[in-house]
Amino acid sequence: MKSPIRQLSVIRYYRDGRHWDAEQITTPAWSEVEAAIRRMDNYCFPIVQLNTTENKEAEYIFNICGGAGRWALFHMAGDWQYERPGGGEGEVRLWESDQGYYCREKNILTDIERVLRIAKYPYS
Repeated sequence: MKSPIRQLSVIRYYRDGRHWDAEQITTPAWSEVEAAIRRMDNYCFPIVQLNTTENKEAEYIFNICGGAGRWALFHMAGDWQYERPGGGEGEVRLWESDQGYYCREKNILTDIERVLRIAKYPYS
């Protein structure tokens, strides 16, 4: 089966001050996506993006930010963001390198298996 994801992007930051870079994998297997998500650490590997189109500027790129036990999931266009029922409104910062990513407590997942189930949806 051909991958439903056209482009997997893994953003990498360096603790020694080098400029960030991105690893791009075209039509990744699920195992590559899962490995990228499991490697997220909220500093060096704080962002994974899944794009189902050829357009690198697509509005519906699926983003996973964070790592180290806390993740936020959202579409680039801002029309969808994971929200935990009953979660708090307090502000949370993820992605500790560079500018970071800010969201509400209710937008945070702490279960890696749930993050993986949601990210795997296009492969179903």
